[in-house]
Amino acid sequence: MKILPLLFNVCGVAQSFAAFQALGMAQNSAETAARNLLLNVEIVREHCWWLLINRDKARLAPFLKYVSDFKKALFASGEAFSLNSQLEINHEQLNGLIFQLETDLDALFLNQRQRFLDAKNEDDLQVWLNDNTSIPANLLRDLQANNYQSLGRCALRLLPNLTDLDLLENFDSQTPTWQNACCETSCLNRQQTQPLIADLCEKYGNGLMTRLVSRLVELASLPNVLRQNFIAMQTPSNQTQNKTGVAQIQASRGLLIHKVELKNNLITHYQIVAPTEWNFQRGGVAELSLQTLDARDTTTLCQHAALIINAIDPCVGFELVID
Repeated sequence: MKILPLLFNVCGVAQSFAAFQALGMAQNSAETAARNLLLNVEIVREHCWWLLINRDKARLAPFLKYVSDFKKALFASGEAFSLNSQLEINHEQLNGLIFQLETDLDALFLNQRQRFLDAKNEDDLQVWLNDNTSIPANLLRDLQANNYQSLGRCALRLLPNLTDLDLLENFDSQTPTWQNACCETSCLNRQQTQPLIADLCEKYGNGLMTRLVSRLVELASLPNVLRQNFIAMQTPSNQTQNKTGVAQIQASRGLLIHKVELKNNLITHYQIVAPTEWNFQRGGVAELSLQTLDARDTTTLCQHAALIINAIDPCVGFELVID
């Protein structure tokens, strides 16, 4: 639990939470809800990084400190993932943080975040785009201006929901497959049933428009999810301790899996399968999307490839080489 946050600066909350669950460490339902809240705050941060890093980096500042602030409002000494973690909720501070995070997100959408969430189809989305100049709206307008809505569209192979038993019986390598197929795990998996995303997917498949809007929809909806986590913390329920040695966590970029094997109270094997192992393996969605590109010059090809890679979003740095 000390090593993991040092190894994984990106999605450190998700990594620590998955380790907690895989190791079967005692958790009551209130503690689990609190850690779920932290996980969703981290997803806000990662989505904002993706959105703002190349468009308005200065506006990232408040989102980068929220995870630390929420930890202090939820756990004694801000220690959320240690052997001695103790839930110690400062309700006033926590309510204030949720309100401030929501306010910061509203500002990103120029106070039209709820209108964006109310869009049920592409026509509704277009009405929202016509009278909004926010960073998310400008991102989507740029996509339309270049006719990139379907860019990168390929066969849709979304990873289904899996049980812990499914995970224990599979995925013994760093090139995971499900039923002998490379599958995608991303924000699109989580948002595919949302009406706007379903409409865009019917028109553009898993092209850039569907991918980008999926992530923006999730970002815009997360304040409501945080409030649901907060309510769950105050209504404890019976919870059985995880004994399977495996955990699955929905991190910002997709499904994160931890598997552990113990012998005589010692860890003999520990495996982590991150979303990048699914999406960027040979035959995965990144490769399939890149294979659809047909630009005639190297500069355009490089631009299109970078758009696709950033949309699928690896959790590590990458270098793009045109051979």
